[in-house]
This record gives sequence, structure tokens and C-alpha cells, in this order.
Amino acid sequence: MADRLDEDRLRAIVASQIRGALGYDSDQLSSMRADNIARYEGEPYGNEVEGQSQVMSRDVMETVEAVMPSLVRTFLQSDQVFTFEPEGPEDDEYADQATDYVNFCLMRDNDGFRIGQDWMKSALITNTSVVKVWWDEAEQVKDENYSGLGEEEFVALVSDDDVEVLEHTAYAEAGGQLAEPEQAMAMGMMGAPVRAVHDVKIRRNFIKKRLRWEAVPPEEFLVNRRARSISLDDSTFYFCCHRQARSVEELIADGYDEEKVRRASEHDDWFLDEAEERNDDLEYSEEWDGETDENQRRIWVYECYLKVDWDNDGLSELRRVTVLGGGTSTEILDNEPVEELPFADLCAVRLPHRFYGWALADLVKDIQELKTALWRVMMNGLYVSLYPQRAVNQGSVELDDLLSLEPGGMIRTDGPPSQHIMELTTSWNGAQAFPMMQYIDQILASRSGVNDLAGGLDGSVLQGETARAVDEAANSARARVELMVRNMAEGWRKLAKLALTTLNRHQDRERVIRLRNKWVPIDPRSWNVDMDVRVSIGLGLATKSEQAQRYGFIAQKQEQIMSQMGPTNPLAPLDRYYETLKKLAEAADLNPEDHFTDPTEWVEQQRQQPPQPNPEAMKAQAELQMKQQESQAKLQQAQAEAQMRAQTDQRKAELEAEIARFKAEMDAQQQRENAELRAAVDREIASNKLALERDRMNLEHQYRMQELAAEAELEAAKMRAGSRDGQGNINVSD
Repeated sequence: MADRLDEDRLRAIVASQIRGALGYDSDQLSSMRADNIARYEGEPYGNEVEGQSQVMSRDVMETVEAVMPSLVRTFLQSDQVFTFEPEGPEDDEYADQATDYVNFCLMRDNDGFRIGQDWMKSALITNTSVVKVWWDEAEQVKDENYSGLGEEEFVALVSDDDVEVLEHTAYAEAGGQLAEPEQAMAMGMMGAPVRAVHDVKIRRNFIKKRLRWEAVPPEEFLVNRRARSISLDDSTFYFCCHRQARSVEELIADGYDEEKVRRASEHDDWFLDEAEERNDDLEYSEEWDGETDENQRRIWVYECYLKVDWDNDGLSELRRVTVLGGGTSTEILDNEPVEELPFADLCAVRLPHRFYGWALADLVKDIQELKTALWRVMMNGLYVSLYPQRAVNQGSVELDDLLSLEPGGMIRTDGPPSQHIMELTTSWNGAQAFPMMQYIDQILASRSGVNDLAGGLDGSVLQGETARAVDEAANSARARVELMVRNMAEGWRKLAKLALTTLNRHQDRERVIRLRNKWVPIDPRSWNVDMDVRVSIGLGLATKSEQAQRYGFIAQKQEQIMSQMGPTNPLAPLDRYYETLKKLAEAADLNPEDHFTDPTEWVEQQRQQPPQPNPEAMKAQAELQMKQQESQAKLQQAQAEAQMRAQTDQRKAELEAEIARFKAEMDAQQQRENAELRAAVDREIASNKLALERDRMNLEHQYRMQELAAEAELEAAKMRAGSRDGQGNINVSD
């Protein structure tokens, strides 16, 4: 295996990527975003002339704030921003649970409303905005006081490894009253109940684990210039970075090299255009920076994600490299592989083949500058008309009177008698500028989609217009805003997928939380992270009256179903009807609890009891029962015929099986008898052979015995006759 990439080479790569990233060192992108912030905050352009009008048009701010309610109503009106849809049948069990839990972690475990609003507003002001998702394990310390604990309770409390006892007082309780030890012992001997009681103060040290997310200020996020998106599937992406100012104490607590951290220079965020512009209205002086604790000194930390061939195997991999110093004097604190990017982005107006798109402020700020110029010209004309310049003969006019601009004041003159008393009239004609202002407002509406019809309606707008024309105009005006919402929905979808993956990877134990009025155990380790995500944007852009109409239509359908099938029917039960009425009241800006009561408990009780149908339902049920009986009779007849045919076929099969079985038994019996006969014959043959052999052996034995007897007789005869050798051997020749 090839050697790993040299650390000096990695340091050079990271420093180069930081220097070349978009947003680093106050580049053109930073200047544009800083200008957008200035226009939103209504800061002067710098071309103002002393003594002339310096009025400012606030079109950027007004347009952004006009769109924000639609975005908040779309994505943040409820705790359920998105829905997970199962990838396959095996995911049905977990899809709803994942929907509830991920929404819970993002919106309730975190300050979801604030973070989501900052994320979207930043996209409207400073183009593409980013949020960061991570798994947080924060060590927390909590002091607790307990009094009146029994012995078992006290032991169970202090036996926890995470508990430290700070103060402890033990005393005796006899007969329900406090007593001295001797007195308690005496009362115990008399039969009074005695027990030990403990007062204790403890310190509980524990690690709180949870999913965290936060909107990243635009100046803190860097990305390579050619990236079209921050996605590992995009071949144009190879670097992004989150730089943030962190304290020395935090970095050392995270386990980074203390020597490197302490010698790093202090951060200075005033060199960032966006940060300086955002805080420009706050007075600042370096003299106000007093001495601070070294541990609280804040330094820039760059958390870089880049594709690099660290293993020298010819394949780039995603790594997280944490450095100090940025693009200069780079010091590596940490280097580890990661599997995904922790960022989700959204953009109001996308530009093809680019990561950074346009903000709503980009579409409006030139209009604001033009309107500001027109306003200033109009106001200057008004000022000159009210306070015109005058040619004065110093000898015939009191200059002190002339310098006074008090309405109704007098100017003393030495003119002829015909001019002793006369009125000085002024005129102002700025009417020519108003049509231009209206034309500019039309351009602004066509660019941003924000006008009187898209927001609050002015009564004069409806005069002379039919309802259909007004509705079409309103829909046309909202089209631009709807497109922005659709673009932003992609960012929320990415956030949901990233949150699901993070929970699946890092939550290592089951967690019990309250969802839908029930305590539910949640364990995301078994979830499929490839489930689809659907962002709930269906009713977001509808006005209150439109929402009320939609919910009213749903309520009518639910009422019809309940009237026919009862309040506990499976299609539209009473608790679902309550949810519709609740949203209907919210659309009318009313508190639902003042008008309706949650029927969940009643519905549960009714479901446990047999239903009580109404007369209409009883009639329908009777007709249904008659039809069911007819169908059942036909079914029973068909079943009887089928059963009879089945029985006949079964009996036939049984007879055939019986015959086959009898035939098999007969064949087997015949075979057994034949085998027994053959065995008997074989035994008889063997027995006969054995008898013959025995007779033969007897005959041979008898013959041998006779032969031996004859020989013995012969020898005896020889002995009697005598022999020459004295041995009884007779010579034949003799």
C-alpha cells in the first residue's frame, strides 16, 4: 500500500483551497452581500449632499418583510415541516415515527422557529444561505436537593455513578416525628415505627446528547468557486469550509493541541465586510476592549471538508480537516474521514450551474436606489418651493426678518406704498414625479412578486374589478413568491435527510418522548435513511380566507361521513374532525380551545364500547344484513354442493384406496406364504442332507470298528500261532 499524503502537503492544499474559496478575504461576493445588508437596513449611499434631502426608500426591507410571512406560514406554521415516505414495504412501520421524531428534534429540541427564520431571511437578503447539522454531546452539571428520603431511596440515589454528594444530613424519625437517636431507640423498643431519614444535596454530571442545527452567517461559509452545489454527487464540488470564532477553553476541552491553540492569534471579525456591515449601527471603539481571560480569547477555526487522496490509492475521499490560521500560517488541529457534508442550503432565486444564486434584495436594490433619487429630487423641489432663494436689497429689507422661516411671519420692507401689505406666495409642482414612482413600483412587483394583491389588499385596488380578475391578478402576483418557496423547499428537504442520517448514525440508545399525547420509545438505528422526504408546502401560501374555505370543505365531507357511519368510523372519526375544526379556528385567528374540546379520550372510550347506530344507520344496516343473508344463503348452497361433490370424490378416492390397500395386502400375504413355503422346503432339504450325512458317518464308523476288530482278531491269531521273531509276525514263507 502506498504511503499516506504528507501532512505538509495536506496543509498546503487546505491553505490553497481556503484562499481560493468564495467569500474569503472580502472578495466581490462579500462586497455584494454587505451592500445588500446595507440596503436592507436603509443605510445612506454615501452620495448625500449637505443641505439637501437625504430621505431613503426602504424597498429592500419592505419586500423582504412582505415575503417572510408567506415563508413562515409555509414552513414554520406547525411542528411538522416535512413527511418521510417509505422507500419499501418494510419502511411502513418507521416512516410515521421518523416524521414525528425528526420534526421534534429540529423544531422542539432546538429553537427551530428562530433558526428557520434566520435561515430563510438570510437567503432573501444575502443570496444562498446555509445551515449546519451536527450531533452534540455536551457535558452538563446540575445541583439538586432532596429531603425526607428513606434509606432505600437514599442508597438508590447516591449509588448512581454520575452523582456526587455535596451535603448530607441523616436523622431518625420515630412515630412520624423527628427524634434524637436515644429517644428513637427507646420508642422503637416500645413498638413505635422508627426509620432513618436523609437530607442530601447532590451534583449530577451527565452528557446531554441531541441533534443540533444552526444557521451559518454568510461570511462564515466558504466553498470552491466552481461548485454548482454542496453535494458529494456533484463532480464540481471538492471543498467547503465553516469558519467560526471559538474560545481557547472550548478548543482545549474538545481535545485539540493546547500549545497550537494558545499560540494562535486572536480573531478579528471586523475585516469581514458582511459582519462589519451587520454591526455598523453599533458603536465600537478599540478602547472598549478591556483585558479578558486568556481562556476566553476567541480565535478563528476553519472546519474544512474537502476531497483529497489521503491514502495515495488513486481515489479521493471526503475528509474533515480542522485548521487554525486559514489561508496563511495554517496549523492542522484534526484530520479524519467523514461520510457526508453537514450542510443544507437554500436559495430564493437560483442561477443555472452556480451554487450562489440571487437574493430577493438583488432584484430590488437598484429599484430602491432609483426611488431614493426620485424622492430626494421631489423633496428638494418641495423645500425650494417652500423656502425659495431670494434676491435681497439690503437697504430696503430687514435681514433678521428674512432669515426667520416662521409660518405667517412678517418681513419689514421700505418699498412703495402700493407694496406696504402683500402676501408672498410659493408654488410647488412635483406631480410629474408621481407617475414615475408608480412605474417603478410596477417594475418592483414584476421582479419580486410582491404587491398589494400578494400581501394585504387595499380596498381601492378592487374598485372596478370583477372577482375573477382580482383572483387572477392575485394568483399572478403570488407566482414569483411560490417559485421562491418551491426553491427553498429543496433546502428543507436536504435538512430533513441530513437530520435523519445524523440520528441514525449517532443516537446509540432508545429515547422516550411524548408524541401525539403518548409516550413513545424511539430508536432510529433501525430506520432506512434512504426514505423519501416530502416537504409540507400545500397550504403555505394560501391566505387566511382561502385556508378557511379549504378546511370548511373538508369539515363538510367529514360531517357527511360521520352522519352516515357514526363518530367513531374508520374514515373520518371525531378526533380527525376536531383537528379540522382546530385548523379552521386558527385560520380565523381564533383560539381553538375557546370553542372546541379535544375529544380524543371520549373517542377512545367509545371505541371500547359497542357502537350505537342511528336510525338511518340501522335501516342501512338492516338492508345490508338482508343482502348479506341472501348472499350468505347462496354462498351456503354453493358451499353445500361443493361439499357434497367433495364428499363423493373423497368416498370414491377412499374406496379406490381401500381396494388398492386390500390388493396390496393380498399380494403381500401371498409373498409371505411363498417365502415361508420356500423356507420350509429349504429347511427340509437341509434336514435330509444332515440325516444322510449322519447315517454315512455312522456306517463308516461301524465299518471302521469292524475292520479294527478283524485286525485285532488277526493279530490275536498270529500271537497264538507263534512267530519266528517273537513279535507275532508270521513269515509267509514259513
